[in-house]
Amino acid sequence: MRVQHFLLVVDRPPSLTQQRLLAELPGPPRSETGADGTHRLTFDRPAAALADAIAVAIHQVETTDLQVTRVADRDWLTLAEIGARIGRSREIVRLWALGKRGPGGFPAPLDPDRETSYYSWAQVSPWLRERLGYDLPDDEPILAATNLALQLRALAPRIRHMQLIRDLLAAA
Repeated sequence: MRVQHFLLVVDRPPSLTQQRLLAELPGPPRSETGADGTHRLTFDRPAAALADAIAVAIHQVETTDLQVTRVADRDWLTLAEIGARIGRSREIVRLWALGKRGPGGFPAPLDPDRETSYYSWAQVSPWLRERLGYDLPDDEPILAATNLALQLRALAPRIRHMQLIRDLLAAA
């Protein structure tokens, strides 16, 4: 069983009572406030799969009345960050993205028509593996999917046509 390392972002700093409850958890998290003001709980949990470790941790944290808002990931990346992650230049990644080099089909940016475009590592890493033969781990989809689920959970009370979303999810 591997030790899974991940970071959960919560809605507020834990109170003293919540800190005591968190300290009683198996593999208790380390609590910190980031430079950006986010409140984070860092976990090192033995588990066969990252998804299992994250799901259990979210449930345990939320029993303390803290709300998990996201799992820290590094999914949104610029072309330069993609290049740095794989040891290539920004320029070659830009050419792949434009279809001027490589096999084509590079994933589209998440935010087209912006001065700086961001790409999803959960979409780019399979492209790099399948089209260019890079040996990359495949844990990122779990983080991206968990964040989408947490975001949908937060938005659900504001969505009038939740049945439409249920239907879309059922059809997938």
